[in-house]
Amino acid sequence: MADMKDDFLKMAMKAMQNTTVQKVMASEKVQKGFANAFKASYDVKNKLDQKKSDLAEQFNLATKDDLRTMKRELDRLQRQVSKLNRDKKDAKAQKSSSSKSSTKTNSNE
Repeated sequence: MADMKDDFLKMAMKAMQNTTVQKVMASEKVQKGFANAFKASYDVKNKLDQKKSDLAEQFNLATKDDLRTMKRELDRLQRQVSKLNRDKKDAKAQKSSSSKSSTKTNSNE
């Protein structure tokens, strides 16, 4: 899809170098036509997205956005668990090193 967009953009840029095309594109009617076409495309996409969302909700299915949100939350929770495990390990290491040093101090007395 991206290749098709790139190809179309290259062709459009090449066409814009033509004076006839420049005159046509300068026309207010043509500009309004392009604006309406882009607006219609945007509206159709939004309506389709809304319908997908409605159907997913109706059939109790997860949407891409739902999955993306859950993945972010899962990643956050995994980072939190990792941090807690590190903190626990550090606390254990600190406790064992302090008990070893107090044992040495007691044996020296």
